[in-house]
Amino acid sequence: MNPKTEEFKQLTPQEWKLKVQAELAGLDYNEVLVWDTAEGIQVKPLYTSQDLPEEISTIQSTKDWKIIGNFRNDSLQDFSYLYGFKVEENQFNQVAKLPEFLDLFFEIKTSTDSIGKLNFSEIKNLKYLSLDVLGNFAETGNWFHSQEKDLALTQKILNENTFEKNIEINASLYQNAGANHLQQIAIAISHAVEYLEKLGPEAASKIYFKVAVGGNYFFEIAKLRALRQLWNLILNEYNSQAETFIYAETSLRNKSLLDVHNNIIRSGLEASAAVQGKADVVQVFPYDEISGSTAFSEELASKQQLLLQKESYFDKFMDPVAGTYFVENLTELMSRNALELFKNIEAEGGFLKGLFDGRIQKMIQKTAEKEQQAFDEGKLTLIGVNKFRNPSDKIHPTPKTENPVRTQIKPIFRKRLAEKNENDNS
Repeated sequence: MNPKTEEFKQLTPQEWKLKVQAELAGLDYNEVLVWDTAEGIQVKPLYTSQDLPEEISTIQSTKDWKIIGNFRNDSLQDFSYLYGFKVEENQFNQVAKLPEFLDLFFEIKTSTDSIGKLNFSEIKNLKYLSLDVLGNFAETGNWFHSQEKDLALTQKILNENTFEKNIEINASLYQNAGANHLQQIAIAISHAVEYLEKLGPEAASKIYFKVAVGGNYFFEIAKLRALRQLWNLILNEYNSQAETFIYAETSLRNKSLLDVHNNIIRSGLEASAAVQGKADVVQVFPYDEISGSTAFSEELASKQQLLLQKESYFDKFMDPVAGTYFVENLTELMSRNALELFKNIEAEGGFLKGLFDGRIQKMIQKTAEKEQQAFDEGKLTLIGVNKFRNPSDKIHPTPKTENPVRTQIKPIFRKRLAEKNENDNS
């Protein structure tokens, strides 16, 4: 064949399927090659242009992304390749010496007291605040103070111009608690809409999503893209010109103290998925985050992203997965199904009422238990944990201290899949 004068024959999807069927030698195509996910999405072995949605929209964002690390207050900590730091409440007075090119994310963990005591305007590069009173209520079962005071505090912060973004939608909670991809998207959107309803549409410009990225590579890419699509849709309904901003962090649900260095590979793949999903900010947790990170592991975690930039050239392309048959089809299915789930949550009263009634907690718990069962039965694999175990790998897990607290609702608990295996191995 002369490539200058001849073209390859274009096969139709039906012809491709017939060829696959012939190779199966009598086995059923749907039974052997089509599989169902936990979300009820069917994954096929072959995707063509006919699987593309009607509209394909390239995500118009910068090619680059912000590489974020944990601030350690260590004079030897190298930040020359970072875009910013995540800063905890007790480190506020220590970050003033940092250069202003670093974007700082100020994390509110256990108390909002620091908001009234600290002068945030003193630090020019303190651009993001992780205030999420609704997320704290979902995770702890209690308000910081009360519903009225917490929302009033959020409203007060909204009126200040210190931060570019100051309302965090902590959707990482839902992934680490065991929610499936559709649930994560739908609950996160409902979570954010609750703020718009309580504080007004003007709050949209100050909202950003923090999302945990797990190990199902293409599904995580589609999840981030679907989240962006749906939130843009919601913003249009509120006549808002705000931009969707996504802070992605690696998951802890699939990490383990067993064969701990495998966590490096897992988090590297998760970071890659976050970048391809067009997250604006990516943070990779160190491989030993569960037991307590070190300066070395923190540096290694940040440089995993540096490899994606400088050696894999991920920062040279605007949106490389746009138009790919499988990812576009998967994104469309996730968007459509997550939108229906979101509508159901809203029809039943919305995010906050769903927490008070326990529906959201039950939804996540049911899915998490199915995933845990699949893991316990070996249908879901973690290398070095429930398959290909290192017999000499012995750990000493830190005992959990029980401190019962009376709560207004049942909290949404984060839980790692490997916890039982680690206890059995100690």
